[in-house]
Amino acid sequence: MTEESLVCEPARLDWSEPSGPRAADYGDVYFSAEDGLEETRAVFLAGCGLPEAWQGRRHFVVGELGFGTGLSALALWQLWRETRPSGAWLDFVSVEKHPLSRDEAVRAFAAWPDLEPLTTRLLAQWPSRQKGVHRLVFSEDGFAITVVHDAVELALADMDFRADAWFLDGFAPAKNDAMWSQDVLDEVGRLSASGARVGTFTVAGHVRRGLQAAGFEVVKRPGFGRKRERLEAVFPGTPAATMPPPRKVAIIGAGIAGASLARAFAGRGSEVVVFDAAGPAGGASGAPAGLLTPRLERADRPHVRATLAAFDYARRCYEDFDGFYPGGVVRLAKDEREAQRFAGIAALMDERVEWDGAVLQMHAAARIEPARIVAQMLGDVPVHEARVASIAETDGDVQLADADGETLCRADCIVFACGAGAAAWYPDISPSAGQVAVFAGEAPAQPVTWGGYACAAPGGVLVGATHVAGEDAGPDEPAIAGFREAYARHFPSLKAGEVVQTWRGVRASTPDRLPVAGALGPRSFVLSGLGSRGFAHAPLLAEHVAALAHGHMPALPRSAAEAFDPARFEIRRQRRGG
Repeated sequence: MTEESLVCEPARLDWSEPSGPRAADYGDVYFSAEDGLEETRAVFLAGCGLPEAWQGRRHFVVGELGFGTGLSALALWQLWRETRPSGAWLDFVSVEKHPLSRDEAVRAFAAWPDLEPLTTRLLAQWPSRQKGVHRLVFSEDGFAITVVHDAVELALADMDFRADAWFLDGFAPAKNDAMWSQDVLDEVGRLSASGARVGTFTVAGHVRRGLQAAGFEVVKRPGFGRKRERLEAVFPGTPAATMPPPRKVAIIGAGIAGASLARAFAGRGSEVVVFDAAGPAGGASGAPAGLLTPRLERADRPHVRATLAAFDYARRCYEDFDGFYPGGVVRLAKDEREAQRFAGIAALMDERVEWDGAVLQMHAAARIEPARIVAQMLGDVPVHEARVASIAETDGDVQLADADGETLCRADCIVFACGAGAAAWYPDISPSAGQVAVFAGEAPAQPVTWGGYACAAPGGVLVGATHVAGEDAGPDEPAIAGFREAYARHFPSLKAGEVVQTWRGVRASTPDRLPVAGALGPRSFVLSGLGSRGFAHAPLLAEHVAALAHGHMPALPRSAAEAFDPARFEIRRQRRGG
């Protein structure tokens, strides 16, 4: 990873030839305009024994090298919808170094009217050019796409899954040799499940030998259309049985973390029950208004890519919700040093983050009404206003009880998503209290942050927020006076009138200020430590936790999963010898 950019160079397409769009940098076509869809079905779907291979399976994984226009994903998705085993889940994992823009994808999809309405649904979640993982979930179909934007060898080396089938769909080996190197094919072998099948259009000798060296048994098959031959390959062994999914999941916490978990688990078919003594959004997720902004750092590191991916995922989750107000957020620089830092950050990003010499424009950011977002994420999942006092794990389930020892619930697994309250079960969480206030008056045209922030809110303008270690945010008066002073300083033409509402909450923090998301044991998981960016980070991290619990494709690459791993603090203590 380098600091040159956090976004990939886009694909450069040449549409001048009737044979289909051509990659200008590789001199090869993405698909045949005449029979590209049928070729995909013959070479990749039939070549990998689909749909027969997934019959009787609860979970199936297809890997691909070269996402391109998304044609293979669409053809696979269509077949899955037609032949999906009851309750099964399909993960499609693909790598792309030069992503197409959404406009280019729209133009490409015009060639396949038979794939409507899938193209419309894919376009609605079309990933940006950001480097790293992009997670697209279509839970109603039991289908998820994980696209990794990066060089193929870097992307595969940071993955840890087992594919049941592979579509080797890069440009021709003579035009894109990096996609077909022995190192890449060895990674394909490492990431293959027993019995995995490979389909590819090429019969190049070094590809055939490379697959064999990676452990595959390779045969030539009749080609499609003008191509005389193609390759199929099989990884030795018999497919292993998949783990049984958690039928019932208990979640402690009904803030944005718990609501995101409820959505992710319910989307996979689990029965979900949520417990929170304060009810939905009764804690730190219940502020009168808030901002959805990306965590921005001047670095290309695993956690940076992951938090940017989380912001994109969250925005897609919320964008059709009531209480979501797009339009961007402005960040003010407090001094020249911070201005230089913001300029450097913008240089790493795409057009959605811009430094104009005076302010940092975060065009994809938004204002939200948190409680309304939480309610819509929860959907019809039941929330019980009860305090869980004890947890007992057995070989068969997890039992939750109240302070009187009365059983509240028995479940297959439990997730602690109760913010700072998770410290009762995970001691590396610490509380950080804060206050905001809503004043009568006019809000700035766009939400503005400067360390504090101001935005429109029901009843006027919200100004916040304080940060105090511990669970006590302190008295209201000093905080309100500080908010008035900051608002007057940053917006001298606007006035903060009488106090309409005050609000206080307790955030959850960790020693390294990164969230924790993952397993604590075979039947227990945690999602906490979200700090002040719970709404930006919770949905993707919840998707990651739910995928882990179900044995599905993780939502994060290995390096990012390690950055958020709940075990990381204990590992560091052991390394320090204490």
